[in-house]
Amino acid sequence: MKLYRKDGDIIEIVAFPEEKVFKGDYLIIEDLNHNINLLVQVIDMSYIDSPGVLEELIREGLLKYSDVEIYENIEYNRATKLIRDTKILKCVIRGAINDGEVVRFINNLPSRVSSKVRKIPSSELMELASGKVNYPIIIGEDLMGKRIAIDASKLDGSLTLITGMKGSGKSHLAKLIASSFSKLSIPYIVLDINEEYLGLEEAGYATVLKPGENLFFDMEYLGRETVLDTMVNVLNLPGVSANLFNELWNIISRRGVKLTIDIFIEYVERFVKNMMVKDALISRLMILKSCRFIHKNGYTKLEDFFKDNIGYVITLRDLSSLERKILVEILLKKFSTLLEKNIIPPFFLFAEEAHMYIRDTFWEDIITRMRHFGLFIIFITNQPDSIDHLIFRQLDNIFMFRFLNDRDLESLSRVSNIDSNTVKSIVKDLRRGQVLIVGNVVDLFPVVASIKSLNFNVRGETKKILNYAKIR
Repeated sequence: MKLYRKDGDIIEIVAFPEEKVFKGDYLIIEDLNHNINLLVQVIDMSYIDSPGVLEELIREGLLKYSDVEIYENIEYNRATKLIRDTKILKCVIRGAINDGEVVRFINNLPSRVSSKVRKIPSSELMELASGKVNYPIIIGEDLMGKRIAIDASKLDGSLTLITGMKGSGKSHLAKLIASSFSKLSIPYIVLDINEEYLGLEEAGYATVLKPGENLFFDMEYLGRETVLDTMVNVLNLPGVSANLFNELWNIISRRGVKLTIDIFIEYVERFVKNMMVKDALISRLMILKSCRFIHKNGYTKLEDFFKDNIGYVITLRDLSSLERKILVEILLKKFSTLLEKNIIPPFFLFAEEAHMYIRDTFWEDIITRMRHFGLFIIFITNQPDSIDHLIFRQLDNIFMFRFLNDRDLESLSRVSNIDSNTVKSIVKDLRRGQVLIVGNVVDLFPVVASIKSLNFNVRGETKKILNYAKIR
């Protein structure tokens, strides 16, 4: 490989036919005479456009359709064919290596005459950039077949997004990270909408909670704030009715009566004279009563979840759309209260297809407030354009699997710590199981990795008709 030219932040390198280079590869341009080690990443490639190549192609094509024989110098013909297969690598400058350390700035350019170009494994670059990995999570291999490990401490305190087309491997990566958290005794909760994470329990990494069976609550445990928050934000309880709800809750509490939904409905019928307010309260209380995870007596104590620092998978598949929203609202409100009072430790929350059950107006509260006292979210979705722009502005890490749709790629290019050309060029050409990692977890150096297989039942495979059909 030879250095060709520079245009802004783009370096172009000539790669000869026998040199195998892929999109996402890192290259070092070494100029030993001037002690310059420029670090660049390949984001695109094309054939060289040199004078005479087009003429040679036309001449070769004409010979196939004529009886004319042309005798030419063998060495000249061989050289021409080599030129036709020579590629131009379009590379983005990522920094330089100075005295064994990675630096972000460059103050000089290497010589086009004396410099040499070589590949460097992404794993080696990450070691130079971040040093020792204290809490390793083995992701897989880089493009050169070297092991890639990220540090769980770089996910700690961060907002993370895992996204990609359906079937590209995003849920597989989420399961890998979750199982690694279990091995490191890091507490986490998975909101599982399709029961894809049940294999974590089978492998001994997590406990599965099913709403209505081993996950349920009563009114007294939830408390006034959580119930009122759910009725207002999910069930759209009007302000006047909400004020009256507060008053009735205080009246029932002062009388020492065991607070249940039936008791609350009885008090509404006795004390509320306005028919519209009465209907508004009773209709919403009846909705809560119909939820399978709201019981008259007894509750699952969320405070006990984190005593053993293990993971929990909460299944949402059998719930209706409204039940999912109610349950998630209850959980987030209770967790925020417990975290604020330091009753439970900080933990990770895996939100699978989060846009399906978290209301839009709650994003800001999750992202800006709750992360300050210990709730760190990992979003998993195949619809990045459905994610609020507030998330993209505050993302610390993003794992991008393959996308072909320009609208999705445009959404991903809004990530603040990567140039849009890298996203649009590399993500389109990723194979299944390959991911482009960007953010603090790779010290802001975009890395392409192949995700390793898991040693437990990953579930989540698509059921296909032909697998069940009896072929005659």
